[in-house]
Amino acid sequence: MTDKSVTVTDGPDKPALQWALLYPERGQSVMFRTENEIVEARIAEMIEMGNGFDFDLKGTFCSGPLCDQPFHGTYSVESRSGLLTVGL
Repeated sequence: MTDKSVTVTDGPDKPALQWALLYPERGQSVMFRTENEIVEARIAEMIEMGNGFDFDLKGTFCSGPLCDQPFHGTYSVESRSGLLTVGL
């Protein structure tokens, strides 16, 4: 089985990602605009890639057809774009 990839065309800034990472018990999540829809996600892990703009992310989608599906991928707060792969 191949993993499904979701292309992010617009998304949150760095503080919103950090807020979602730090306060999951408050229900904090972020929104990603994809090629076809807007999905909401909880962030479980956020690793900075050295330049302060690019991150490896892990989390779980919490809306839409991918609800409750885990994801991992890369995201740039500079371009507000990235690629998230469903499944871990």
